[in-house]
Amino acid sequence: MSERRGNPFGLFVLGFIVGVLATFGTILFLTSSGGGYEDGPAETRTAADNAAAAAMAAKSNQPPPPRVETTAPAPETPAVPSVRQTGPAPELDPQVADDAAAAGMTSRTR
Repeated sequence: MSERRGNPFGLFVLGFIVGVLATFGTILFLTSSGGGYEDGPAETRTAADNAAAAAMAAKSNQPPPPRVETTAPAPETPAVPSVRQTGPAPELDPQVADDAAAAGMTSRTR
């Protein structure tokens, strides 16, 4: 007679599910302190917090500085206008042209 064995994949899935539930239960148990966010500890204030609050209160009591109206200066025209080449392209050194062609840097518009 042959002995029938269980499917180990099923036991693996069952173990995974039990592990996940145990992890969530542990996290829930450790983080439940009996109170919510409203019942948390009182805010701890330091001397730096008090100094910052006093500085903000003193700053808000001062009147705003007088407003000075300024106008933008007129844009200056450049002394030398840009020169645009209208003639044919200058001849290249044959070595540079060969290197550009080998690297795939040739113009495809021609």
